[in-house]
Amino acid sequence: MLCILWFEWAPENTSKVLEVWKQFKYPAEVKVINRYLMIGRHISVAIFDAPNEEAILKVTHPFCEFGVPHVTPAIPLEEALEMMERM
Repeated sequence: MLCILWFEWAPENTSKVLEVWKQFKYPAEVKVINRYLMIGRHISVAIFDAPNEEAILKVTHPFCEFGVPHVTPAIPLEEALEMMERM
């Protein structure tokens, strides 16, 4: 399942978030497509492929005490349009 994660943290937690990032390893079952930092926004974005909900929790849980991780499944727009046309 392709997922988009955006993680927003409070500015006072920046040093703590940086420390977790330095040590964090994505689970073996998660394929990271790319990661981004929204400059000046205290938000990071990751696009990854996860096989199940447990894998998603492994990605979000280490950061939960410092901010709010938001995760949503995603599909390419062209695929979504084809699906909607069949509905």
